[in-house]
Amino acid sequence: MTIAANLFWRETEAVLAELSVDVRLHRDDFYSQPDWDVFQVRYTSADGYRLFAWLSVPHGDGPFPAIVRMPDYGSVHDLVYTSLRERAVVMNPTYRGQRQSDQVFQAKYPGLLTEGIEDLESYVMRRVFADALRSMDALTGQEQAELGPVAFMGAGLGGTLALAVAARREDIHAVAANTPMALGNPASLQPGLAYPLAELDDYMRLYPARRDVVKRNTADLDPITLAGKITAPVLLSLGINDTGSCPLKFGEELAEKIPDCDLRVYRGASEGGGHEHAQIQISWLSDKLGLG
Repeated sequence: MTIAANLFWRETEAVLAELSVDVRLHRDDFYSQPDWDVFQVRYTSADGYRLFAWLSVPHGDGPFPAIVRMPDYGSVHDLVYTSLRERAVVMNPTYRGQRQSDQVFQAKYPGLLTEGIEDLESYVMRRVFADALRSMDALTGQEQAELGPVAFMGAGLGGTLALAVAARREDIHAVAANTPMALGNPASLQPGLAYPLAELDDYMRLYPARRDVVKRNTADLDPITLAGKITAPVLLSLGINDTGSCPLKFGEELAEKIPDCDLRVYRGASEGGGHEHAQIQISWLSDKLGLG
């Protein structure tokens, strides 16, 4: 990890440490089921920003393994049902600007990748990563369920956020990341990419003199700079035709940097294997969490 990147993460951790996570839960009668309860969760992240998450808790005494699905690049992050919900705590957090976490700031898509990018202090994506770290704090801070092993998962930006949290939180037991976004890596600044990474090229075309600024202000978020610090096993899926989130060369380099990586490459693009990989992922997570 570079000195600058290490400083960014230390400063981010310090900002979060100064604030109480202040977790508040409210049972959602509509989404709760006979075998599990669903809660609306509110908690505090950097700058005192209140964030929203869905949390489902199986009935029983526990402890229960937990799965945290990090949000991708989009405004809506709904409650996602999974076959593991009857046996595991499942958390679906959001980051600032997404639906239900947008009381102060409403993110635009496209737009969020470059919101405030001209200055380190105003670049919103740097706080999005703080929000990702805070999701782990909120999970462990809730008192509704006793937790066992914890896994993080996500696709696109969600995959990158999951890897980042695992690099900073050693008590995560497994990570399943599909086509993690290459934000911060030089691969994200190549011309001719698809969206969402194309948003960066659009910005630099509009402000050509800011190319070095964009490169500098995103560099701390490069997943490759964090990969070596991930102690959990990682299931990583790539698509050979992906140019919008995780270009193949970047993804392969990322896999090489992760100490314990199970790499799966598919002939698709940003879906990272689609339904086929989803079945592999469920089986892999079940094994890592002791749910087999």
